[in-house]
Amino acid sequence: MLTVEVQLMTRHERPYEERDILSLASIGFFLLLVGVIWIITPNYSQEVEAFFKDFKLREAFPNVFLPAPQRHHEVIYTAVARFCFVFGLFQIFILALRLFFREPLDRIAGTISGIVFWLGAGFASNMLSVRIIEWSVSRQWFVFLGWLIMLVGLSLAIRSLVVLLYELTLRKY
Repeated sequence: MLTVEVQLMTRHERPYEERDILSLASIGFFLLLVGVIWIITPNYSQEVEAFFKDFKLREAFPNVFLPAPQRHHEVIYTAVARFCFVFGLFQIFILALRLFFREPLDRIAGTISGIVFWLGAGFASNMLSVRIIEWSVSRQWFVFLGWLIMLVGLSLAIRSLVVLLYELTLRKY
């Protein structure tokens, strides 16, 4: 008869799991930056309230209606752009630390894709805030959403490419 022995390990006996301290630092900096942007932007609470109250259904494509703001909210878009640029630059600092401490590849690749997303989102938010796109307000909003969708896809692709190229270089040598 086959017997199976089950061993329960205490927390101290489990294999060492490396904690991701730099990700915790990123979360902390994210929250800190949200607070700082909220404090330094004049009347931000009222601006956020007005922004969300301003949404109405608009035709994004023929017979496709999506919510979009009716007016241009420059204060909101500028604050979001500043946040994205600062957080993207902080991610560059985190990447340098990850490389210095020789962290696992998946964390490094995730940080690189985060840099691409946050700096790209800052660029798109800045374009929206300074009205580079010369269309109606709702059309500008849909172009901005398109940029964000594209950035999510681009950052996922870059993360995968970093991992793939690293594994290919390991096989070569």
